Amino acid sequence: MRLRTTTKSTALVAVAALALTLSACGGASSAGGGEDSKEFTYWSMYKEDEPRAKVIKDAVAAFTKETGIKVELVFQGREVLNKLQPTLVGGNVAADLVDQSQFKIRDTLAATGNARDLSGVLDAKVTGESKTVGETVPKAYQDLVKDKDGQTYLIPTNVQTWQVFFNKKQLPDVAANPPKTFDEFIALLDKRKAAGKAPLALDGDILAYVDQWVSTLMIRELGAGNWKKVLEDKSGAGFDKPEVLKAAQNAEKIGKGKYFVDGWDASKFPAIQQKWAQNKADFLFMGTWGPSETGEIAGKDFEYGSFPFPKTAGGHDSEQASLYGYGIPKKAKNGGAAEKFIQFFLGKKWMDRLATEEKSITVRADVPAVKELQGPQKALQDAGAIHVSQDGAEGMSDWETKITQPLSKKLISGQISAADYVAELKKSTVNWWKANG
Repeated sequence: MRLRTTTKSTALVAVAALALTLSACGGASSAGGGEDSKEFTYWSMYKEDEPRAKVIKDAVAAFTKETGIKVELVFQGREVLNKLQPTLVGGNVAADLVDQSQFKIRDTLAATGNARDLSGVLDAKVTGESKTVGETVPKAYQDLVKDKDGQTYLIPTNVQTWQVFFNKKQLPDVAANPPKTFDEFIALLDKRKAAGKAPLALDGDILAYVDQWVSTLMIRELGAGNWKKVLEDKSGAGFDKPEVLKAAQNAEKIGKGKYFVDGWDASKFPAIQQKWAQNKADFLFMGTWGPSETGEIAGKDFEYGSFPFPKTAGGHDSEQASLYGYGIPKKAKNGGAAEKFIQFFLGKKWMDRLATEEKSITVRADVPAVKELQGPQKALQDAGAIHVSQDGAEGMSDWETKITQPLSKKLISGQISAADYVAELKKSTVNWWKANG
């Protein structure tokens, strides 16, 4: 899904039940408060009418019935952490548990010293199961949610990734033999263009979507972790690496090839992805929320297929993982009770419901994704490495929106050359660091 700001709605869940001992959930709390609490406050990023909200409400009711721990559940919407932030100062933090993206919990809680270390949750048993939370969350994901001191600031529940989506019924040859290399991909685009088809769909007004093409090509050339090093080198020397220019040249090749459907660069979301769902373009490079967003437009003859973004000459096959899950403020009064809910919600019953009702990929390998997302799920499981957006460069969101995203659109649309793109990106990034770091 593409996250949007929403209004606040509140649901107070307080199911009466005989008080059970808190150890009913097999708790193993990290350092912090509220180990013996009988209640906690949960602020969610979701709206009350979203599919996940229904799962959350049912899980909260079941948790309270089983443990006697009451939960005040507030659906704050996407601005949940902005609303929480002012309360982190002092001793009256407003919520004991929050759900959000990895980056937002990292920047709001972990980077400011306001995150409770959740390493102990990883060692605790999933409620009602023999496995620990750490045994259900792949290590590759665990490594992505540790701060500089090695403390865990997020327990992920689900993951999004990016794939090249297409209609298997329209392109059975691609379904049988998807392109494995960038050269094969370009050859396929040339073939489709020669046949009078529009190969690629892209809503150009969403600059983050445009930049995804360029950043993916960078990580394909440099390998996971190395684009981050380039971006965080305040001297700008990393931009002189030959792999950076090569990646930009591959993006330039996309731009000069004029593969995108007409009107993409002046479109207003979701016009172009809807055209794709109507078979007016062949391929959509999109996050795994794509099938859900286009499902009502795609007809009965549309069967979702996908393949990972092909390898370039760099040979790297890292897959992007955008994690969503739970964080607990360090000063939470009822942090121990909140931890027990995390152990409860990671149960297979609730992860199964997320997979089917929300149509998301959960972190649990034993929970199959819906049919249209089984390809992306397998790509994540088979990936040689995992990376995050912009390869995990920290504190650079302002740089993304003001510098790299506009430049990426110029490159992808063929307005500037690869060499000019690298030179301008280097210059602007060095200046940005002088002003910001």
